[in-house]
Amino acid sequence: MASLVFQNARRPMLPAFRSTFSRPLLSTFLPSFLGGSFRIPSLASLLEELFPRILLAVPKKKVSHSRKAMRAANKGLKDKHNLVHCPGCGGPKLAHHLCPTCYSFIHRMFKSGSKDHHKLS
Repeated sequence: MASLVFQNARRPMLPAFRSTFSRPLLSTFLPSFLGGSFRIPSLASLLEELFPRILLAVPKKKVSHSRKAMRAANKGLKDKHNLVHCPGCGGPKLAHHLCPTCYSFIHRMFKSGSKDHHKLS
């Protein structure tokens, strides 16, 4: 299993080399992984592998209405500063845009004129 961790053991494998004289020789000549053992990792380390820490981050308490309102205070609608008067009808319109009142009047006039033109032909 990939999640099992290999851990080094400090005990020698052979009982003949148990003397204090042979311990430095044993650590020099024999690889340390020969006396290893397997252990099962803890639940916390398994959770870290399965779910990153960012996925486990959740709020502890409900955000109150006042705190939500304070955070959203700067997200309101902004005022328009480019309003001018239409030279044709005198109504308010955005600068560098068509006047909606004049446009609807002209549009209706052309629509009614095109219907009359289709009736004649």
